[in-house]
Amino acid sequence: MIRAHCYLRGEERSFVVTRIESAVLLDTGEIIDDVAELLGLPSTKPPPLTRQRFLESPRRLSTEEAQRQRKKDKADLFRRFKAPVIAEIAKRRLFDLFDRRCFHCGTTFRLQLDHHVPQYLGGRLVPGNVVILCANCNSDKRDRHPNEFYSHEQLQALEKLLNAELEIFDFQFDWIRWNGHRDQYLLALGASPEFVREVMTDETSPFFSGPRAESDSEHNLVISITLDDVLRASDRGNKLDE
Repeated sequence: MIRAHCYLRGEERSFVVTRIESAVLLDTGEIIDDVAELLGLPSTKPPPLTRQRFLESPRRLSTEEAQRQRKKDKADLFRRFKAPVIAEIAKRRLFDLFDRRCFHCGTTFRLQLDHHVPQYLGGRLVPGNVVILCANCNSDKRDRHPNEFYSHEQLQALEKLLNAELEIFDFQFDWIRWNGHRDQYLLALGASPEFVREVMTDETSPFFSGPRAESDSEHNLVISITLDDVLRASDRGNKLDE
């Protein structure tokens, strides 16, 4: 735990260090992305995303189990973006990566997210294993291994796309930028000026993010700490070590 000033409530309170996503040093204005590391504790930040390798052995799942897992994986895939508008930006970047076309046949109609390594062979809908296919190609591929469905040239191209896909999902939400200059934050994440203008002003938009869209105080974990806080915490840690 650490005692720090919560600028939203305007009071000092206790915070669990592992739940603090970022903070500001009041003395210098420096933004701290990893408070645990600042305090000499093991870092709580996740490691960079890498391609997940699957065993590729058949998995006997019932229809209900497979549907349940797909639904959970899809929710988890975009949950890291926290705000629906940022999840939408990520989805658009993902479809743009595949040129908004079915990777297999090139059509632009009825596009879907497909498991590169299929669920039947242990694949999950996770970053680095998502391919954009149309409904027809997705149905045609079904449980086949990618080596049985794509040409050698397509597989080579897919490797580059799946590695590039990791950059889209290697994301850490920044509460300070979200609460400070939300429009600039969305632009920096790759949203078009037209889309940002829409979500900031149009209350009928499903991704409206204007000042009355939601109460950020219920989710905000941004705090401010002073260098004295850090030194005191460090001294306490040294005494415990002794």
